[in-house]
Amino acid sequence: MLEDDLDLSIREWIERYQRTITSSSITYKGVPIWKNVLDLWIYQEIVHETQPEIVVEIGCKFGGSAMWLADLMQTVGSGDVLTIDLLARPADLPSDIRFYQGDSTSPEIVERITTECAGKRTMIIADSNHSAEHVLEELRLYSPLVQVGGYFVVEDGIVDVMDWKRFTPGPVIGVNRFLAENDRFVIDRSREKFGVTYNPGSFLKRIK
Repeated sequence: MLEDDLDLSIREWIERYQRTITSSSITYKGVPIWKNVLDLWIYQEIVHETQPEIVVEIGCKFGGSAMWLADLMQTVGSGDVLTIDLLARPADLPSDIRFYQGDSTSPEIVERITTECAGKRTMIIADSNHSAEHVLEELRLYSPLVQVGGYFVVEDGIVDVMDWKRFTPGPVIGVNRFLAENDRFVIDRSREKFGVTYNPGSFLKRIK
């Protein structure tokens, strides 16, 4: 069995992972967290290295990832977590996490987040609508909040790599369109060092 596992391609590994892991089986403090755990490790490395004062999470769902990020900011970083979602504030979300309900691309939400982040080192993690058009719009609206050396992470580009038709064209296409029109960011492939990531080509580092 072990030898068979070692022979798995990355694609096969992901397909097995998807069959095995359900939407509620990975939790943080008992709350579902919809993330690839290898990517979470990379996030803590980025937070430690760049020390953002604010992490903006676009897409909250149950709140597990916002809780994890908030605790991360109290251990290897120092700052606040803002999270946005179309759904109501999750019941388990602690009061110290600032929650905004609404469409991430609406003028009202963009203005409020921009005001919160003004003059502060900001990291963005986008995990909402994964359509290429929506991802591109979020990148255009929120990328100016990231300072040089900081990161904008677009999640779940794996849907394009795996060609999951239900979700494509998805985040990778949106990222590529953004990079074609914006030279202030580059793909940081060093953040894909584990070989398996749900954010391929989407760890974007601001360089100017």
